[in-house]
Amino acid sequence: MPTACPAHGCDTPALVTGHAVVIVGAGPTGLMLAGELALAGADVAIAGRRASQDLTGSRAGRLSARSIEVLDQRGIADRFLAQGIRHQATRFSDSPLDISDFPARHNCMLGL
Repeated sequence: MPTACPAHGCDTPALVTGHAVVIVGAGPTGLMLAGELALAGADVAIAGRRASQDLTGSRAGRLSARSIEVLDQRGIADRFLAQGIRHQATRFSDSPLDISDFPARHNCMLGL
């Protein structure tokens, strides 16, 4: 039987029974953790606050070079690279920063 999320007091029902692991929070960290645990064979459920996947505005419009590297370690970076727009520069404290010569396999920001 679904119950409310006890950790946050959410009124969105979350399936908290019958799973080996329940991750509270469907943000980037929670989703990545859920993916890693699922790849390791764990039975994982994710509980989030929102009732749907609808968003107002953007929460993450691009991936950093390090994020792309993490996806690459799992063999799924090409899916994102094929759909995104590569940017060789970013901003740091309102100043442009050229990252095209960073010593990384994916030395870009990826707009999604």
